Amino acid sequence: MLSKLLKYEIKATGRIFLPLFLALLLFAGITGFISPLGSEKFDTPAMISLAIYISIMAGMFVMTFIMMIQRFYKNLLSDEGYLMLTLPVKPWKHIVSKLLVSMLWIMGSGIVALISILIIVLKEGDLTKIAVDLAAFHQQVYEHLGTSMYLWSFEIILGILITLASGIMIVYASIAIGHLFSRHKMLASFGAFIAISSLSKILLSLIDLIPGITNFFNLHISSNDFVGMQPVLQLAIACGIIFTGLLCAAYFAITNFILSKRLNLE
Repeated sequence: MLSKLLKYEIKATGRIFLPLFLALLLFAGITGFISPLGSEKFDTPAMISLAIYISIMAGMFVMTFIMMIQRFYKNLLSDEGYLMLTLPVKPWKHIVSKLLVSMLWIMGSGIVALISILIIVLKEGDLTKIAVDLAAFHQQVYEHLGTSMYLWSFEIILGILITLASGIMIVYASIAIGHLFSRHKMLASFGAFIAISSLSKILLSLIDLIPGITNFFNLHISSNDFVGMQPVLQLAIACGIIFTGLLCAAYFAITNFILSKRLNLE
């Protein structure tokens, strides 16, 4: 059933995001064709095209944030919640589907934005040069780090994904808490967000007081001793991933509990 929820959610949101992505890439191509950045010729048509491109990009990121909130609130906490939550599906599956699709479109927006920028700024032959530079960079990193380079890559990617999931889940938890109030639910959600964020920072400060942990947050690494301190750095990153993961799990548990036990759609 989770796969069906994901399919439905992607289909519903894709109607908005795919045209935005195509429009952004289209105007990036038009801008790059009319007058690439760095060219002395930058006339009125190019300025108009660039202005439209920037507007679409800004709108894309704003829409990503709005859709992340709207899909969760409208589908689960508004009148549609009567239908969605009567389906033979556990509430946590609804949360996971919203979370994964939100992560998908946020990452997709970032990738499309990067591609569009490259379309504008790159000139003929630049792709080949970039490929050569990346291959040389990869070789240099591998010579210094060896196979641990892949562990670093895995930790960085995992850290980004967990941080992104945590950022989305704190919004979901705040909206769910705000919905417990009978009046001024949006204002209560905003207040809940501030409260949860503050508690998370306080918890991080308390953890920082544990003997030995402080050293992780005050590491000063130079290029000379980076290789030798790999184990310590990787342990520090792992601790950060675990802490962020625990926060994300807590936000998820709060949201799931409210949707399962305390939900009031009146």
